[in-house]
Amino acid sequence: MTTTILAAVGATVLLLQAATRIPPALADLLRALIPVRRALSELLSQPNPLQQGSPTRPASDLPEPESIGRDNPRA
Repeated sequence: MTTTILAAVGATVLLLQAATRIPPALADLLRALIPVRRALSELLSQPNPLQQGSPTRPASDLPEPESIGRDNPRA
C-alpha cells in the first residue's frame, strides 16, 4: 500500500514537472512559426506565371497536343 501511494505521488510530481515545461515550449514553437507564416503569405500573394501564361513564350508557339509525339522517333 505504501509503495502504491509513493508511486502515485512520484507520478504526480513527474506530470507536474512536465506540465510546467509545456507553455515555454509552446511559446517557442509559435515564435518559430511566425516567419514561416509570413513567408507563406508572401509566396501565396505572388502571381502564378503558369496560370497567366508565360510572358517569354506566347501560347501560339506551343505545339498542338496531337503533334507532340510525331517528331520524336522514340515516342
